[in-house]
Amino acid sequence: MAMSGVGLCDGVVKTYDTKLKTKHLLDALVLSINKEEKRQIVAEHEFEAGTLPFEELKKILPPKEPRFVLYDYNYTTENEQKHSKIILVSWSPDEAPMKEKMIYASSKDAVKKKLQAIKIEVQANDLGDLDEADIEAKLKKI
Repeated sequence: MAMSGVGLCDGVVKTYDTKLKTKHLLDALVLSINKEEKRQIVAEHEFEAGTLPFEELKKILPPKEPRFVLYDYNYTTENEQKHSKIILVSWSPDEAPMKEKMIYASSKDAVKKKLQAIKIEVQANDLGDLDEADIEAKLKKI
């Protein structure tokens, strides 16, 4: 459980482990804090493999609400080898209410601790923070 008192739903861990981390059946898993209960991070949407190119990710992010996105990022190394790494996008738009932004920020460690194999984290406050060149540069250093 995070400092915020918000925990990760067991179903999210199972989906992540079986569909994203091991079998790569998903492009992305979008997580949000349950609006009614406000105590659990739940899966809001799953995008099957091949259905959400990275550029399209920007279009599905709500303009005034934070989210966590686990994205299976595919890239090619300088040696022309294809790789796939899971990244965590912490989406916290400037227009989101401060209280929500603080709850998401204090819950991020709970996500990172429960979901192994996240290679990098990207903090995005506007769509310009989701730059593929920057992400690939970070991944190539791993």
